[in-house]
Amino acid sequence: MKILIVGAGLGGLAAACCFAKDGHHVFEKREKLSPKGSGLMIRPGASRILQSWGLGDAIEQVADTCLPFSIRDLKTGKDKIRTLPASLTKYPNWGIHRPILQDIFYQHAMQVGAEILFNTVVEDFSDEPDESPSLQFRGGKTIAGDLILVADGIRSHLRAKVLLDISAGWSVDPQVNDAVFYGVTVPQKELQSDSDAALLLQQVEPCVWAGDERFVVGRKPRKSEFWSGLFGLKHDDGHASMWNETTKDGDIVLVRQRFGGICPPLAAVLNLATKCDRWKIAQMSNLPRWTSKTGRTILLGDSAHAMEPNAAQGLSQIIEDIGVLQILLQSLHYLDVSVISRFWEDIRKPRVERIKSYAAWNTRRFLGHKDLAASHQKYADADWESIKDIEPDPAADFTSPAFFKWAHDYDAFEQTRKYLDKINKASSRL
Repeated sequence: MKILIVGAGLGGLAAACCFAKDGHHVFEKREKLSPKGSGLMIRPGASRILQSWGLGDAIEQVADTCLPFSIRDLKTGKDKIRTLPASLTKYPNWGIHRPILQDIFYQHAMQVGAEILFNTVVEDFSDEPDESPSLQFRGGKTIAGDLILVADGIRSHLRAKVLLDISAGWSVDPQVNDAVFYGVTVPQKELQSDSDAALLLQQVEPCVWAGDERFVVGRKPRKSEFWSGLFGLKHDDGHASMWNETTKDGDIVLVRQRFGGICPPLAAVLNLATKCDRWKIAQMSNLPRWTSKTGRTILLGDSAHAMEPNAAQGLSQIIEDIGVLQILLQSLHYLDVSVISRFWEDIRKPRVERIKSYAAWNTRRFLGHKDLAASHQKYADADWESIKDIEPDPAADFTSPAFFKWAHDYDAFEQTRKYLDKINKASSRL
């Protein structure tokens, strides 16, 4: 099977790592990989899949194995919800810097035979019932394949055409939140020069400092010599663009002003920082489907289901997407791709949409919204320590051990096998 991938972001590169043996190509409009980005989490459900692709050792060398997270008060720095124990899951919960992971994916994809073509602009595609799906490039060249994976991100320019037959009644554009993230990175040496800022060097686990219409997410990676934090602020920053690189000196001044009165370590790190990135928090609405009408063109990852970042699940859900698709293509190779893609969507959509709701709920919780009474719910230590015996439940309260286990320790391989068993049993009855 010839697979064509549009986009060499993390989703496209991860797909290249998985499907390279099928002799596919990855097409990227940029001249090279983008070095931008900050910290990422790879949840146990996704680290399980990456290990199966042979990427575990390379990631383990540079990533931290982290506890899930803790929540503190933004003004006082005191704990509000303690860090959960590390024994909750069998597979690692990795924390890694985005450019480092991107390089690992790229190097592995090249080693296993993927062809990644930069400076290659995909302008259009064709997916007619009686023809092989194909991509059209700037200049008029075309290439045909068996399956197209559109992994060009939340601002995908192909999404509207993939959903052309339904886009008139649905919004296929990102929903931009009224919260903005400002990314700050400060070298360890500078933190050590300030007694308050130096306290952040002890924060190696992910932490959220929640406040009133503002919050901070950050940690000090054990295997890197810097502290990285995201300062989230609910306000209209006056910018139409979703992303700005570190080009505006005024942004860091604004962040210092709007985060006045916060706990001393975070205030100190803002005084040390000289610049910051900026991007608006956004998500995709729940689309009716993620595939073209024929089912041979698939919106993958953020192009289909970009979510708010405050569950740290966006990348993990992309990896799960790919892992499930891999099993279906291998197990159902005798079926038409259009049938397989419908099965894939049937497995993935309910999970992703529930995780998306959780991520949006977390954003409101971190901003201190008072309508989230459940965020103050307390659970006995025994509930969490015995999570290995807890039955995962996607419908459970977001604060419960049952939901936590379903969200973090999900086995996409097992769930796909169960789905295939159900299909086989149904077929045998016909």
